[in-house]
Amino acid sequence: MSTSEKSGRSVGQRMGLAAIILSVSILLSRILGFLRDAVIANQHGASAMTDAYYAAFTLPDLMNYFLAGGTLSITFIPLFSSYLARDDEEGGWRLFSTVATTMGLALVGVSVVGIVLAPGLVALLNPGFTDAEQLQMAVTMTRIVIPAQIAFYLGGLLQATLFVREIFWPSAIAPLIYNACIILGGLLLAPWFGIQGFSIGVVVGALLGPLALPLWASRRVVRYQFRFAPRDADFKAFLWLTLPLMVGVSLVTVDEWLLKYFGSLHEKGAITWLNHSRKLMLVLFAVIGQAAGQAALPFLSRLFHEGKEAEMGQMLSQSLQRVAFLSAIGAAGLIAIAHPLVYLVFRHGEFSDADADMTANLLVFFSFGLIAWCAQTVMVRGFYARQDTLTPMVIGTLVALVALPIYYGLNATFSLVGLAAATSLGISINVAVTAVVYRMRGRTLPLGPIGAGLGRGLIFAVSCGTAAWGLGQWLDAPLAAWGLPGRMVMLVAMGLVFGLVMMVLAALMRPPELDFIISRLRARLRRKRA
Repeated sequence: MSTSEKSGRSVGQRMGLAAIILSVSILLSRILGFLRDAVIANQHGASAMTDAYYAAFTLPDLMNYFLAGGTLSITFIPLFSSYLARDDEEGGWRLFSTVATTMGLALVGVSVVGIVLAPGLVALLNPGFTDAEQLQMAVTMTRIVIPAQIAFYLGGLLQATLFVREIFWPSAIAPLIYNACIILGGLLLAPWFGIQGFSIGVVVGALLGPLALPLWASRRVVRYQFRFAPRDADFKAFLWLTLPLMVGVSLVTVDEWLLKYFGSLHEKGAITWLNHSRKLMLVLFAVIGQAAGQAALPFLSRLFHEGKEAEMGQMLSQSLQRVAFLSAIGAAGLIAIAHPLVYLVFRHGEFSDADADMTANLLVFFSFGLIAWCAQTVMVRGFYARQDTLTPMVIGTLVALVALPIYYGLNATFSLVGLAAATSLGISINVAVTAVVYRMRGRTLPLGPIGAGLGRGLIFAVSCGTAAWGLGQWLDAPLAAWGLPGRMVMLVAMGLVFGLVMMVLAALMRPPELDFIISRLRARLRRKRA
């Protein structure tokens, strides 16, 4: 994007366009991700081996979280932006070199330790893996996946520098390459490695997508020098900003760990059911919430460093308004089409009707938390843009501690459905507390537009969801005998009714949230034609 193009658009317009670009790319990535999971389900069903595969990611994720704080974009973007705001690009690249070298070497060391200690750690994280073969398979795949974290870390650092310069296409394409490599690894290597082929694909995909692509995109501007300097003042500032994310235990992150921990105590296939249903919900979370959060942070950081508090609060409010509206509609859609959707995506090969029914039931309860998931990932950007990672992590840690007995109690009372409900309840508490604390700090955040957007979204959600669900109930009996083709017909019919009701309501209510998105897409198309 040229300087003239940037100056010709408002910050809000550029942020909206970035969110749309990332939303489309994330949607495509999630589609590939479900193709990957569908291939795994077709070949291995919901079994001890699939549970071992999904459990193999827990230890690498823990390592990444406690060393890097989970995501570099949160901590590095505000610091790098502050250098550019002061016209000190050289200082920004010096920080980049220090962080890449020092933290990269630390991650290599931790990876070696993780590989050596994997047997004991995997057993500790999955207490229900009492079968020796299942546990050994989980250990082997954990050891394969661990090195991929190095590629994710360095690639994330490069992507953060691209975000600051408003270059988003590498982040849009990298996940597609990553998921494609996993699928190819599982298909091509299956005769020799079985389900482990997918783990090998993870490592190859991490190298080619998240690392190699942003490296190529940055080749003309990146200024890297080997700089191991753990006592450097700039590195200490980065570490101080990242430290709360390292030691904090946010529910947003530990939710998946808790689901796998408690899931391992249930029958074989439980982790797989929880994984598939949660990921279906997270598709819309990624497209709506994650994309909005990623797009917002660079712009919010810039406004903060420029001292534009009112404009920053207005932008955060508008982003939350759109997210609340869209996520309410998305949650209703997922609840309405849960069963035909799961059957269409996963009911193949070794994945049975019972597996599909359980996955669909869990999806319904996960979907009730979609609004909170999306709002949380945008809300915390208001803190991160101010280089305040401590407050949201303190909130997240306290909420996680409060949520632990909720997970335990609902799991003991309602089994796996209780775990899904605990996720939705816990994240709702988290976002509510985060918003209250943000306002109590005296930060500008108009609540009126957010409430209006949520209200309109709920009207759309109830109307569209009820119509689609009612049609599904009417079609279920006659189309069930058709098998998968019948489920596809049902899904298409329900989607058409959902969309038709949505268009009628949009014409009657003219919600500004949809007007914004449509206007951005139209403007984009006009520029392409010009």
